[in-house]
Amino acid sequence: MPGALPGAGGGDAGVDPLALLTAYQHSAVLASAVVSGVADALAEGVDGSHGPDALGAGRTVEEVAASAGTDPRATRILLSALVAIGLATRADGLNAGAPVDAATRFALSEAGATLASDHPQTLAWIVRKEWFFYGVWNELPAALEDGRARIAPWRDRLRDDRSTAFGFLRALDDLAARFGGELAEMAAAALPARGDGGPLRLLDVGGASGSHAARLAALRPDVRPTVLDLPEIAPLVSERHGGLPFEAGDLAAPRFGRPEGETWEVVLLANILHDHTPAQNERLVREAAGLLAPGGTLLLYEWIPNPDTDAPDLPLFAVMMMVENDGGDAYSEAEHRAWLERAGLGEIDLVRGFGPIAVLSARKPG
Repeated sequence: MPGALPGAGGGDAGVDPLALLTAYQHSAVLASAVVSGVADALAEGVDGSHGPDALGAGRTVEEVAASAGTDPRATRILLSALVAIGLATRADGLNAGAPVDAATRFALSEAGATLASDHPQTLAWIVRKEWFFYGVWNELPAALEDGRARIAPWRDRLRDDRSTAFGFLRALDDLAARFGGELAEMAAAALPARGDGGPLRLLDVGGASGSHAARLAALRPDVRPTVLDLPEIAPLVSERHGGLPFEAGDLAAPRFGRPEGETWEVVLLANILHDHTPAQNERLVREAAGLLAPGGTLLLYEWIPNPDTDAPDLPLFAVMMMVENDGGDAYSEAEHRAWLERAGLGEIDLVRGFGPIAVLSARKPG
């Protein structure tokens, strides 16, 4: 492979730069099907049925275009591309290269069914999130030149485009539903029960919709979670995890806006630190530690590089932080331990599962 670096791709001599280069075509076809409404139009089926029941029912190009409000010619081309990458099927059983006429009917495949908005395990919000960042990553060369993020800070995005911001948080909640169970299991195992048998009051700082707090409480009935986030987030918590208590607060405020003297048995910072600079993280960990009761536990969920694997998830995540957050990064285990130790916490333990996110726990003496 002329010009290839020795050992590129973790030593995999089969890495094909051209295949990597053109992989965007598949993701763009997938995302366009969701964003344009074509996937939902296919899921409606011939008789107006929705979701997985529409599999195999099929709709013509004209029907899909009319329902989605798309151009018929462009819709025909996209539908054939969806068949080619396995996300749609033709009712006649022919492949993507076969001619398409007015009677040809298309349906979402079993794999593509989750692109529909009303599917029980829909990927639609996740797709919309990634499509937003798809445009951001186009500016990666510029970010490399000046080291600056290519999107506005989260607080500004929430103020200026709440619809997109809430869509992002819904996507994170859907991702937690798919992959967050392992994190909850590791965190549940790291939490000691209270000596007096009482509840463990948990404050989920910057918890957004409450995804992780809800899953942890489901495994540990003694955990009593409360979500803390900006006041604008309250409706999303009600929408996604109704019944979870919510308190308005602010990561930038002393004690995150909580009153002096208030303490919690558990404080959770889930996927917070990678958005900030090392100096900011030292302060965030110190503020979180200050909210703990004696003997309390600080839990961190974080993308922490693992020297024992050459999987691309974490290095690519660090690139994501670089282009999306000023000062963001995937910080090392040593950096996390140092922040925890300087906050006066001990009994620090890191647990990894099958996924790229680790769980760190640390105790306040007492």
